Amino acid sequence: QSPDLAVRTQAEQALAQAEQQDFLNFAGALATELAGEDRPAAVRQLAGIHFKNLLYAKDEAVQTSKHDKWKTLDGEPRAAVKALLLQALRSGEQIARHTAAQAAAEVAAIELPYNQWPEFLSTLLANVTGDTGDGVKIATLECLGFACERLGEIEAGPPINNETTDQMLTTIVDGIRADRPDAIRCAAANALRNSLLFTRKNMETPAERNMIMQTICEATQSKDTKTRTAAYECIVQIAFQYYNNLHDYMQTIFKLTFDTIRT
Repeated sequence: QSPDLAVRTQAEQALAQAEQQDFLNFAGALATELAGEDRPAAVRQLAGIHFKNLLYAKDEAVQTSKHDKWKTLDGEPRAAVKALLLQALRSGEQIARHTAAQAAAEVAAIELPYNQWPEFLSTLLANVTGDTGDGVKIATLECLGFACERLGEIEAGPPINNETTDQMLTTIVDGIRADRPDAIRCAAANALRNSLLFTRKNMETPAERNMIMQTICEATQSKDTKTRTAAYECIVQIAFQYYNNLHDYMQTIFKLTFDTIRT
């Protein structure tokens, strides 16, 4: 970014013109920069942020317009752009992974309600459960958390189906396992908190509810402060949304909370 206002203004105008004239190729060029391992980290970060902003707006009407524009893109070229985002999620550069997580989450928030982009959740699951580095697992769980957060903010569109929610939870529960490093467990706990809006069916199924509650309760015992905090935030969110399902866990939650206060 140039410190010269005139140069920045000219560059911003050029970017806006490229977006208006050829949205698909512009989005593809940004995704290519983000995924390019030979590109400077700062360039990759800026490309990823700009890509996300192609699809995000605080104003609901503008947001809808941006999403509608994305939906009009042809399937095959659009798939190629999404593949680049998932590629960047496995980058060796931390800032590129983190930015790709935000960009991919924005696309997922548009497509998952319509059962599109099946590769998204399957890739995220493979990243977390497979032989990838801790940094990739963290970015992947961040991506899932960002996607859930954005899905909760977007009112338009159909609800998330149960199969999608199940895939989300499978990925998250694997990431929050007690044998995972603290940073991975923390990212998973944050993702779980954001996913709880969509887990009513799971919370109403005893076996699945037990798994979720056991996972969260174990995370409250982590030696890492951030992980413990995220786990307790999950409990607060569950109590807010699914209080009637918590009867069997009240004594455990009371003991965990009381012991934490004492220490």
